Amino acid sequence: MSEQSPVDLLFLWHHHQPDYRSPREGRALLPWVRLHATKDYLDMALHLEAHPGVHATFNFVPSLLDQLAEAAAGGRESLFDLLARPVESLTESERAVVLSRCSAAPRHALERWPRYRALGLRVARARGSGVSEPTFAEILALECWFLLAWLDPLLLGEPEAAAAAATSGDFLEEHRDGLLALYGRIVARVIPAYRALAERGQIELSESAYYHPILPLLVDSRAARRARPEIALPGELFSAPEDAERQIQRAFDRHALAFGTRPAGMWPPEGSVSPEAVELAARVGVRWLATDEGVLWQSLPMGERHHSLLYQPWRYRTAAGPVDFFFRDRELSDRIGFVYYHWETAEAVADFIGRLRRIAREQAIPGRRPLVSVILDGENCWENYPADGGPFLEALYTALEAAPDIRTVTPSEVLAQTPASAELRDLHSGSWIDADFHIWIGHPEKNRAWELLARARRALVEARKTPEDCPTAWESLYAAEGSDWFWWFGEDHFTEDKGLFDRIFREHLQAVYERAGLSAPSWLQVAVSRFTHRPDLATQPLGFVHPTIDGRPTHFYEWYAAGRHLLGAGGGSMHRDAGIGRDLYFGYDDARFYVRLDFIANAPPGAEYDLLLDFLAPHPVRVMIQGLEPGARPVVSRAEGAVVAPIPGGECHVGTVLELGLPFASLGLKAGDNVDLLVQLMQGGVPVESLPAADLVRFSVPDASYGAFMWSA
Repeated sequence: MSEQSPVDLLFLWHHHQPDYRSPREGRALLPWVRLHATKDYLDMALHLEAHPGVHATFNFVPSLLDQLAEAAAGGRESLFDLLARPVESLTESERAVVLSRCSAAPRHALERWPRYRALGLRVARARGSGVSEPTFAEILALECWFLLAWLDPLLLGEPEAAAAAATSGDFLEEHRDGLLALYGRIVARVIPAYRALAERGQIELSESAYYHPILPLLVDSRAARRARPEIALPGELFSAPEDAERQIQRAFDRHALAFGTRPAGMWPPEGSVSPEAVELAARVGVRWLATDEGVLWQSLPMGERHHSLLYQPWRYRTAAGPVDFFFRDRELSDRIGFVYYHWETAEAVADFIGRLRRIAREQAIPGRRPLVSVILDGENCWENYPADGGPFLEALYTALEAAPDIRTVTPSEVLAQTPASAELRDLHSGSWIDADFHIWIGHPEKNRAWELLARARRALVEARKTPEDCPTAWESLYAAEGSDWFWWFGEDHFTEDKGLFDRIFREHLQAVYERAGLSAPSWLQVAVSRFTHRPDLATQPLGFVHPTIDGRPTHFYEWYAAGRHLLGAGGGSMHRDAGIGRDLYFGYDDARFYVRLDFIANAPPGAEYDLLLDFLAPHPVRVMIQGLEPGARPVVSRAEGAVVAPIPGGECHVGTVLELGLPFASLGLKAGDNVDLLVQLMQGGVPVESLPAADLVRFSVPDASYGAFMWSA
């Protein structure tokens, strides 16, 4: 057999979870940090520790380090708070949460324990039929099975796990309590385990920016158009390079606190890079970055895109100094992430080793060993593997230790031995997904979230609240800058917890205002994910309208050119089975904005109801119509502290419909302003119906040419 060509292999395993902690409740609202600590984080370190000849890199996100440390110190989490209580003390809604969450487990665990699978099916059938509710003993059993299922098989020999598993399903509270104690002990071992591996030189530890933001979009959201010129951008652009730099700097400080030294490099969140973001990283002291091969190909001229160029480090020079790049081999990385769990372990490992050796033979660059960078999530990919990926990792690491032609390396080891000699003249702005940013910006929901973020930041700046003077408010802003909120908005990805992600995002933004001593705007009470424009339920104005404000439709063409939201078709009530509003019309002439609200059965709701028009952008203005009873109604501005003042020129009349006219000048609006308006029916100061339920009223203030431009016969 001929001698194999040498090749270097760089593993980078990325550990990341969103910041699930609620500013409102002071606890985590989802259990995934604890569950991945016991299922993935500790055993990934233990598998590597058993193979000292294999070197690898692990990338941590600082907000994950914070949550691990908090969990190890006994921090609260909503599900684990319930699991720590006697089953009999749980309310009906709390039992429903436990039954739902504890029925979800990795596939390998359900295969290992058929009694768990059978119990989960029985609980699902009982909940679906509404009869034969689970007994307290069954709920306790489900809790124990769940806690066993989210332990990696390597950890099932721990005394508490072994004692619980030995019952074969006849659990006592002491078994559940023992498992909860075991979880606490395992979580506390995670960070020390990786620090020990780094100190003995087997692994390199790297970081991502603190709250995992998409750094190029923090620097300037218009960077999204470099890869996709047609992408829709938010109405209010975001540009805060100082935030991006602070997220990187604080990440490196947090890493030093956890692991004793500052890291040399980072996997930027979602592999997202741009020339500006890389310069900021260089300024902080980042020596190397990793991203996807798609970024490399888009950075090179078409005629220079040769596959062999992937298998080497590259250098990119910035005004703040050079940064070296490692580009991810997408094929090999995705085979571990998405393919090999379908295969027999031996076949999967043989395929991986064979592909490495084919690269060594066919893609070698004269004068240096090919370097293959395999970079992927170190958590979620194992859920579909037998025994949580343990047999695969053991076989793979064993094969690598036995292969004299394959050397596992870390980025800093590579750069110390053979510094990057290839130079990038240009750097593409993109991420590991399609070499662009469409996953995090461009969809109406994602753009809406960016707009809310931009307004919150602008409020801090305009109030002269600096990070030094008001650190807790800025901390909330940085948390809201994280990529995960934007990942789940839109239709790209599905989770049953989308509403919870939406809530946590808005709680962070509310905390920005509250911790700065500012009033949180009312638009943060409305879910971002509800703002999905329905063309079949809404139209925009066709031209000027000139209504008579008398509370009745005067003639057919009075509101003909107005925009319209069909309220009844969309379901508008927040607290009621039937809504009050049937249709909402809106329009304008060159000086005034007009609203018409048609009531169900043409009947005004009465004096106990008010109509609130909350102008959210370009600046906040609150207009209240007090008492929706027939006749001319007062039109007032509503400020903080219940200060009420008449709107100059405001005019409203309630009859079979409500008609309202407001001068643009009284609202502080000028030609060209893009307006976002939240319309709500109020009862006793509490919103009871949003009009419409699934969108804002949006329009642009017309300029002098609008009437002629929009004229139609």
